Amino acid sequence: MAIGEWKNGPPVRSVGAGAAGAPSRSVAVHARMRAEILAGRFDPGSRLSPRGLATGFDVSLSVVREALFRLAEQGLVVATPQLGFSVVSLDVDDLLDLTKLRVLIEGAALRDAVEHTDVEYETRVVAAHHRLTRTPCFADEATMRMTDEFASAHAAFHDALISASPSLRLRELAANLRNQSELYRRWSGPLSPNHEPRDVAEEHRRLVEAVLDHDADKAVEVLADHFNLTTSILVSYATSVAAAASEASA
Repeated sequence: MAIGEWKNGPPVRSVGAGAAGAPSRSVAVHARMRAEILAGRFDPGSRLSPRGLATGFDVSLSVVREALFRLAEQGLVVATPQLGFSVVSLDVDDLLDLTKLRVLIEGAALRDAVEHTDVEYETRVVAAHHRLTRTPCFADEATMRMTDEFASAHAAFHDALISASPSLRLRELAANLRNQSELYRRWSGPLSPNHEPRDVAEEHRRLVEAVLDHDADKAVEVLADHFNLTTSILVSYATSVAAAASEASA
């Protein structure tokens, strides 16, 4: 794939100048670029050509650069002096470390919550799960691009799962680690080898079942499996990419 090109072609529609001012165009380009990166339309670590993007979006270079710097501030793009911009890399060591911490921290928060369960907590979990099941997961089944609405409902569901923990610091730590893993989680769909099916709905259902059964051990076990499956998908992707690169250079 050429630098700054999309895997499946350019955006469906450009962000033309129209009557809107440059700030509005920059916001629109930022939103589209963010969606494309989260959807895996650019390979992790691939370089981004501001000129190519400006052509694709039908906007000026300054608008694209402003959007890219905003994405860099959000950790989705890396800005390197003399080298330009690139999509953040899929760092397997970081992913494994982050997953390990999430299992420890969010697992502890979930155990704490189940051990302090009451009807209000159970109601929050059931309501959040109901919303999640009624929210479309993918905007595009072919590319498995997750919708922002599902991402929001998913975060609310995990917040509800640990909401009965009396420890505010523990809940905040869990939420912070979850936010740091968001890009990896979104990549696990489009970057799954051969788009292998995954029954995420069943994983969530088992979490709710364990919570309602007041089975803290089971809930923590299911949560760990939930996190580790996402990680294994991305590690498989990284391994296949490395193998392909090795064959190409042989």
